[in-house]
Amino acid sequence: MKILALVDGSEHSLKALDYLIQLLNQFGSSQNTSKNNTKNNPEIIILNVLPTFHTPSGIKTEIKSIKDNKSISLDEYTNKVKETIKTEWIKNLEELKTKYEKTGFRTRTKILKGSHSSRYIAYSIIKFVDDQRVDLIVLGSVGLGGISKNRALGSVTRNLAEISTCPVLIVP
Repeated sequence: MKILALVDGSEHSLKALDYLIQLLNQFGSSQNTSKNNTKNNPEIIILNVLPTFHTPSGIKTEIKSIKDNKSISLDEYTNKVKETIKTEWIKNLEELKTKYEKTGFRTRTKILKGSHSSRYIAYSIIKFVDDQRVDLIVLGSVGLGGISKNRALGSVTRNLAEISTCPVLIVP
């Protein structure tokens, strides 16, 4: 069984991942399972979708560095921000992988390129789900952009629930 856990750093996404582990342990799918018996030992794929920063064409503004007072273009600055975020997420996902592998589950990580559209993000995730033959998607009810006090689903969560090709477990 392959289970996709979506993580964006929000409290809800991390809570959903913890809930998944508790649920799997309750049903006896943990370290008691032989590592050679992959049929009964679920594989958890921890996925992050990187945010997108759109720089409108025609903007020629330069930004000065506080450190060395050198100017760089907005495009260069945006690219540096994207690379920094990607590097941080590689590190964050590796830490999560290490943490959950200790519970006895096969774990791997993946990063997808984001978009400005929650619908496009959902379609990108579903394409990954189909390509990897994922059996279950687990995610929080809202992510970093959601408003949890209104008890509404976040836009990516709602879109995934609407278009998913496999079951979706939404953890409040």
